[in-house]
Amino acid sequence: MFDAQRTAVEQSQQLLEQGMATQRTVDTMVLTGLKWQESLQRHYLEIAQAATHGSLSAMATTLPADDATEAHRSVDESFEQLKRTHAAVYDALERELEQGVDSADERSAEFVDALDDQTDQLLEMTETVEDRTVETVDGFAGHLRDQLERTQKLQDRLEEQLERQTGDVEALLERQAEGIEQFQQQLAEQAEAVTREIPIQGTDEPHTAIETDPEHTLESVEGIDAETRDKLSAAGIATVDDLTRAGPEAVAEAADIPESRAEDWIEQAKA
Repeated sequence: MFDAQRTAVEQSQQLLEQGMATQRTVDTMVLTGLKWQESLQRHYLEIAQAATHGSLSAMATTLPADDATEAHRSVDESFEQLKRTHAAVYDALERELEQGVDSADERSAEFVDALDDQTDQLLEMTETVEDRTVETVDGFAGHLRDQLERTQKLQDRLEEQLERQTGDVEALLERQAEGIEQFQQQLAEQAEAVTREIPIQGTDEPHTAIETDPEHTLESVEGIDAETRDKLSAAGIATVDDLTRAGPEAVAEAADIPESRAEDWIEQAKA
């Protein structure tokens, strides 16, 4: 952009100087043409003077000698006066043109000098602005590159840290899952052991673990619903096997039913 501006300024200056040089050439040509025209008109005056003398000489035979001489003298005086006037007019025009050309040349030279100075200052300012702009852009670009590098490094560190933390969390979750699984297994084993050690109400025999098979649960016995099952389980009668080993009195007391009905349940469990 700055190169294009500098080129445009220099071209404008060159065109202006060429135009002024052309004007000086035209002025010089006008002055030269004026001198040539003066010489040509002087030549015409001399021809006219000679022609006039020729006419007077042809008429001399009809005029007295004194009159002919006086006529030639008058013609010479008239033409000499005309030549002086002609020369004075052209000298004045030539001086005016020369002064105008000289003055124009002087003003043109001053203008060109001033234009050169202003152009140099403008180009210098343009170069200064260009240098500062380039320096600013380079500095900003360098700062931006540094910032991008720092951002990339920070992103890499964050990704590494996140990857490590993710691995740590996964390992922790795996350990916790293993611990929970082991704890559940221990609880199941402890519950089974405790269940075996608790005696069935009304007997000295320990009951078995709670049966989950639908065909062997207490609810498989006709007349035992969920509420009754919970009452029997609270009394240590949790399975069909527990029911077969329990006495009618214990079952009747636990379920709050008649002993006859308890005996019926026990018979169903044994069947």
